[in-house]
Amino acid sequence: MRNNILTTIFSLLIVFIFLELILRFSGDKPTINDLAREEDPVVYKKHNKLGWVHKPGEYLFQPWSKEGKITKFTINEDGSRKIRNQSESNKKILFFGGSLTEGWAVGDEENFVNYFQNFNLNFKVFNFGVGGYGGFQSLLLQEIVTKNLKGIDHIIYGFIDHHEVRNVASGSWLYLLNKYSNRGHVKIPFASLDSGNLTRNEPTEYFRLPLSSYSALISKIEKRVMKLKSYDREKNKFEISKLIIENMYSNSNNLDAKFTVVFLDVKQENLKNYKDFLYKKNINFVNCQFNPDEIVLGESHPNALNHKIVAQCLSKNLELN
Repeated sequence: MRNNILTTIFSLLIVFIFLELILRFSGDKPTINDLAREEDPVVYKKHNKLGWVHKPGEYLFQPWSKEGKITKFTINEDGSRKIRNQSESNKKILFFGGSLTEGWAVGDEENFVNYFQNFNLNFKVFNFGVGGYGGFQSLLLQEIVTKNLKGIDHIIYGFIDHHEVRNVASGSWLYLLNKYSNRGHVKIPFASLDSGNLTRNEPTEYFRLPLSSYSALISKIEKRVMKLKSYDREKNKFEISKLIIENMYSNSNNLDAKFTVVFLDVKQENLKNYKDFLYKKNINFVNCQFNPDEIVLGESHPNALNHKIVAQCLSKNLELN
């Protein structure tokens, strides 16, 4: 009996090692955590409802490349990104979205929301974009921010099609957040469908197995579990994304504020679907996409010139009065 147990354990160990080697040779790796640069300041803090929010303060990021420069990243007490030379107008424009709206990897004065303020001094502009946010988190933040803020003239949502997987907390997105967890990306609230209606779910996090940081096989099992858990939600990601935008639009109407979706990074095959949906719902939109070739060297996000071009496009095409 004892010999049989030992033989079984030894056989399983051999199989495990064999599968581990196959996965390693095919390019699979153990689960990786904290890929963000160690010297980078953490500009986010945990939030029970939103997953994470900006942490007020003034932060300095070292250059992303030898050709780069120090990046100043300032967060106001209300959680918004600092707008340099912000107008004192009574008419307010609020921006929501992810890292492209926030202006990750460029300075306070170099993101498109700040440029937009410079081009439109008859409005007071606020940047509530938060790195890593999708549409659902942006919707939740919109509801919190606008509760006590008066004089809102326009709400603008910076949309990228990757927001679809963020909205449903897909396994792949949770895995990516886990890789950069020292930035504060730990848990994420997500949306799902129930009889065609939007359901709001509490923040969830990446499923971790013991020793996954050392084993490609265990890491593979982790990813498979997360994919299965989010499979049904991912099937409905387009419908969920549309409902989130409708909720943003409805909230803006209740505030007597205009609402616009600005396309910042949307694949061509998705662009038509969203345009058709927005036309049908009579929701205003502007197509001002970033140039994928104009990025911060050493980093994957758009550079200052790219941001300025987007701001010019938005100022030219957005209906303001």
